[in-house]
Amino acid sequence: MNETVIDVAIVGGGVSGIYTGWRLLTADLRQSQFSNDGPLNVQLFELSDRIGGRLISLDPPEMVGIKAEFGGMRYLTNQPLIAGLVQQLGLATRPFPVSGPENIYYIRGQHLRQSEFANPDKVPYRVRWQERGKTPGQLIMEAIDVLIPGATKLTAEQWLEVKKNYKFNGRHLWELGFWNLLHQVMSSEAYKLVMDAGGYNTTMTNWNAAEAIPWYLADFGPEAEYRTVIDGMESVPRTLAQRFTEAGGQIHFDSRLNTFFRREDGLIQLEVDGRSPLLARHLVLAMPRRALELLDDDTDYMLHPQVKPLIPTVTPHPMFKLFLCYRYPWWQDAGVNNGRSVTDLPLRQVYYFGSEAEGPAAFNEELRDSLVMASYDDGPFVGFWTGLAEQGHSTTHCFPPSDEPRWKRYACPQGMIAHAQRQLQLVHDLEYIPPPYAAGFQDWGQDPFGGAWNSWNIHVKAWEVQEKMVQPLADTAVYIIGEAYSGAQGWIEGALQTAEALLQQKWGVAHG
Repeated sequence: MNETVIDVAIVGGGVSGIYTGWRLLTADLRQSQFSNDGPLNVQLFELSDRIGGRLISLDPPEMVGIKAEFGGMRYLTNQPLIAGLVQQLGLATRPFPVSGPENIYYIRGQHLRQSEFANPDKVPYRVRWQERGKTPGQLIMEAIDVLIPGATKLTAEQWLEVKKNYKFNGRHLWELGFWNLLHQVMSSEAYKLVMDAGGYNTTMTNWNAAEAIPWYLADFGPEAEYRTVIDGMESVPRTLAQRFTEAGGQIHFDSRLNTFFRREDGLIQLEVDGRSPLLARHLVLAMPRRALELLDDDTDYMLHPQVKPLIPTVTPHPMFKLFLCYRYPWWQDAGVNNGRSVTDLPLRQVYYFGSEAEGPAAFNEELRDSLVMASYDDGPFVGFWTGLAEQGHSTTHCFPPSDEPRWKRYACPQGMIAHAQRQLQLVHDLEYIPPPYAAGFQDWGQDPFGGAWNSWNIHVKAWEVQEKMVQPLADTAVYIIGEAYSGAQGWIEGALQTAEALLQQKWGVAHG
């Protein structure tokens, strides 16, 4: 009896997985290693009931024309792969505002507007005289320029040389932590200001300085503009999935990979929940660190001495998002209407996603339902919110009936809402804010994600691990891709980078 063999089995329905499948089935394969194999049998296996991974764009209840981005919510125009993909898929985009002069900072119990950072007397931090009057972004950029003079003008090729060879006080950048470096060129108060007013904790912690510095420069670079997809960032992987299946690909949901091994004939045998053993010529693990660690303990491949040390070279970082829906945009009373406000309270970042009257319903005075991302936080603050969640809550494994709104699985408990309301009042310095009529949250620290983004650890030569990770064992057709082990961690761009490294460098598929 002849066994059916899958040409390429992909495990993981996030961006890197579905993108790889789509590219394989739609690219010109004449110069690739698949050129003589005829139509490819490409199948994707996804643990959950949806394609998208860490991209989740939901329609808030009773609200028209606005998307709640529970996962990745934007991209940078200086990221060529995602910018080109969005254009190629024909997805409409718009600018994604982040900061304006009237955005609020509520830090150390004091209120100030972004425009007021130029007034040192308004900023409640005892920074050095040369640090006074600077925004958090300016403080970071100046610190980097002291550490690596001319860093902002380096090309990608020059940066690779800096990562490999540049030394600060006798040590390579990859041997140093970002926090360690900053404390040598910034005052303690300036560091606390950047931490508190920057809105993120994990990006300022002690991760690999050789990777952290260019990561920051890409975000603050003069050519960087934030954009988002009007129909939601999740429409990127969903559109890819549609085109993947139209090209002959198959998607299997509710399919957990437990283990796999390489047979003597070179084929990869997969053990997937609820299925007979599957055979594949190539296996793509489009999975982050935590998902890889959740494979069965006896998966010999993951225990191989050339593979096992690669897995913990990155650290996953949990992040948390909380959305509240209101009948009108009360935050306009505080003088803000877009971008974000920042606080050192557990809310950390508040994003104003707008009102129906600004979207398709602009000419209907009665439609004013409005959405705010009341909390976007990371690091130690995630624990504050997850402590208010119901025991055993999971948005990954709890599947409601298909006829129920997707929002239901993300619904907030009342205790969480009450804490958010109290902090929102403090941040906006308002005596009253109305109660929300709906609320939802997402904890990205839960399995199988383990975090919303990953960072390279100190002492890791990331450029070497990135290359090895795509195919850890040269004699075994198993590949590992995704944002976690990329050069653009925390971004869709990173997921696409690793997918392209696999497609072009390992399989010889021409760039689309």
